[in-house]
Amino acid sequence: ICLFFLFLLPFFQYPDVLLGDKRFVAHDIIQWRASAESLIDHRETHGENALWASNMFSGMPSFIVSNTRVVPHLERLYYTFAPILPALPLWVMMLGVYIFLLRLKLHPLAACLGALAVALTTYFPIITGAGHNAKIYAWSFIPWMFVGYHMVTRSQKWILSLAVFALVLNLELRAGHPQVTYIFMYLFGIWWAVDFYQAYKNKKLPDFAKKTGLLVTACVIALLCNIQPYWSIQEYTSYSTRGGTPATETTGLTFEYAMAWSHGWFEMSTLLIPGIMGGSSTDNLYWGPKSFTSGPHYLGTIIFFLGLLALFRYDNKLKWVFFGGGVFTMLLALGENFELLSKFMFNYAPMFSRFRVPEIWLMVSSFSFAVLAAMGAHWLVSLEGKTIPNALKKLDWPAGLAIGTGLLFLILVNTTLSFEKQGERQMLANQVASQNNVEVTNPQVQQVVNEFLNNEVIPAREEKAGGDALRFFFYIGMAIVLSGAFLAGKIPAVFALSGMILLTAIDLILIGNRYIPESGKIDRSLSIEQVIENQRQPHHDFIIARNDNQAYPYRVFPVDQNPFNTAIPAYFYPSVGGYSGAKMGRYQDLIDNVFFSGPAGINLGLLSMLNTKYIVASQPYNIPGFEIIYENTDGFVMKNEDTLPKFFFPETVNGVQSPVEIIMGMEQGFNPSEISWIEKDNLLPHTADSLATAVVHTYNAREISATITKSEPGYVFLSEIYYPLGWKATANGNRLDIYQGNYALRVIYLDAGEHDVTFRFEPRSYYLGGTISWVSNIMLIFLLGFGWVHGRRFGTENQ
Repeated sequence: ICLFFLFLLPFFQYPDVLLGDKRFVAHDIIQWRASAESLIDHRETHGENALWASNMFSGMPSFIVSNTRVVPHLERLYYTFAPILPALPLWVMMLGVYIFLLRLKLHPLAACLGALAVALTTYFPIITGAGHNAKIYAWSFIPWMFVGYHMVTRSQKWILSLAVFALVLNLELRAGHPQVTYIFMYLFGIWWAVDFYQAYKNKKLPDFAKKTGLLVTACVIALLCNIQPYWSIQEYTSYSTRGGTPATETTGLTFEYAMAWSHGWFEMSTLLIPGIMGGSSTDNLYWGPKSFTSGPHYLGTIIFFLGLLALFRYDNKLKWVFFGGGVFTMLLALGENFELLSKFMFNYAPMFSRFRVPEIWLMVSSFSFAVLAAMGAHWLVSLEGKTIPNALKKLDWPAGLAIGTGLLFLILVNTTLSFEKQGERQMLANQVASQNNVEVTNPQVQQVVNEFLNNEVIPAREEKAGGDALRFFFYIGMAIVLSGAFLAGKIPAVFALSGMILLTAIDLILIGNRYIPESGKIDRSLSIEQVIENQRQPHHDFIIARNDNQAYPYRVFPVDQNPFNTAIPAYFYPSVGGYSGAKMGRYQDLIDNVFFSGPAGINLGLLSMLNTKYIVASQPYNIPGFEIIYENTDGFVMKNEDTLPKFFFPETVNGVQSPVEIIMGMEQGFNPSEISWIEKDNLLPHTADSLATAVVHTYNAREISATITKSEPGYVFLSEIYYPLGWKATANGNRLDIYQGNYALRVIYLDAGEHDVTFRFEPRSYYLGGTISWVSNIMLIFLLGFGWVHGRRFGTENQ
């Protein structure tokens, strides 16, 4: 009955998607599909995985765009059915939570409540609407990891337990969202520390050491099964924005960047009163400290009450694991608003500085408090049939604290809160002044802003906060009444708990539905490709036609859009821009320091160096060396008359000791055909060679080949991004060194004569990692089979 109820819940949360004619295709999904166009095209054309994405940021490893897996696995079937059955991740998650809570020996109704509390927290519909599919898949496997951990640490079927934990961790890693895995490892760490203390206290350290060894072995097996993609990603991290850059003199994300989207202290109240900070930025009602948000992390009012019951009445030390984990991750979610903790973790915790968006830690908090609430529900139902003197007194502290919390919020809403975002009036004044071409200090500007805020925005925020504060009292009241009626012997426990389950489901679904954006849905008949194709403009076709039948396509600078925050242009042609949260670090330096430098406002030398032949703009610009070759209502295309070919031969090449020197040289405006730089001392002899030629034969995601003829010895620059881990160069079959030039390009050295030059991308992490992954996955399958047979024949279960 519980499982059938859980099965039905998504149909109430997403009726138009599961039963109607809609499907989710949000911003991030569209951006990913546009980013992956060159990878998909290469696979369809050549029948092999593309390892280099050539269509954005002038080229980058494909590993960060799309996990290129060598080894198929069970999740392949999962991801095949997920688009057909959009509720599949929810079902997988709820079933995992349900089984985990049953393993904790909680009542099935308590397990049912915990499962729906995890799956229906408002964060799930928010990320579903945003298209964060990798995060959703990773989250759906997390409860199964807790099942595996519990089996390893509490079961005598050690071979099967080892195999199960290795399998679910393998699937979790294959989901492709390392940050989700990372944050939940802290909760596992807290549980492990408590188990260690208990083993020490009870003098059972040898048995605990054995189980810890099993956990470590399972982790090693799962990592080996995934060594191919994660080896590639780990290698790339050092060269991405997550690994720091020479220009910023950092070895990871800056603290300020990593702490973006930190949760505010008072914003934590949205866990209980979802609309107290206005809710979402889409309707201009959010007034919290973040720059914008898609919605709050609401846990559910009855979940709060049942969590209090667990803290005060449930006699099991395991509750402190989840209470402590929930509170600790709430503090981490504060980010820059609790620098004492966040800076310590940023500087000293392994890998902590590689991730951003602190509010994601609330995923762990919501899971922890849902488990705690399930424990409270179990305590309530466990009293069935028992004679308890003064039973109603068991509700005194939980009910009193819940009511007191509600009263506090009601008082704050009606007397104290400003409902005004910090700096909001000044920001609006600047917008009004700019639109009307007047000074910000103009009294009429201030009057317009004051009337807008005081008469429209603030009253709407007050109404939403007040309404949700009253909702809190309604649900708390219903929970107390149902609990009291059971303890007074008026109704059976199953009725009381079933009522709370139903009310919690209604509460979470209604609040969650507020934050499912209609803009993230399209007609089921439309594909992602059709959505992107609907954005095709005549100028796209114009550039595509000019690039056709070329030895290689020229790049485009799409300044008609935000070029470094959208991948849509990269769907149609190679772009110097794109969309990625982990682009090449040195390329980000060029974006920050060089792209928009120089007297023209755009660095012409950099564009020529990057083989950029076209600029797409919404209006014509007078840029030296650029000619307007297309104009229409959809935009203008300007052609770069001085763009350099794929291989070019600078007159002068200088060696530098610091790459920052190159940035400084580029910022002043430069001509790469006249002077270029290599990050190398003791350069080989280089002679200007006006007779040098290069004929490109092959240009794709794995190989570039050309015949290069030189009359003088010297360096040859390739207008492709330098990445040392995998690109190999040969000339007439002989291996060549690849140098880093002009801060981001590949450079080789050739003697005079004709050379058949080939660049091949053969990353060791992909090929050797693939072999290791194959062997490890096959071993895991045998281990599962042996563990199953061994467990059935010889194992006994002791909880």
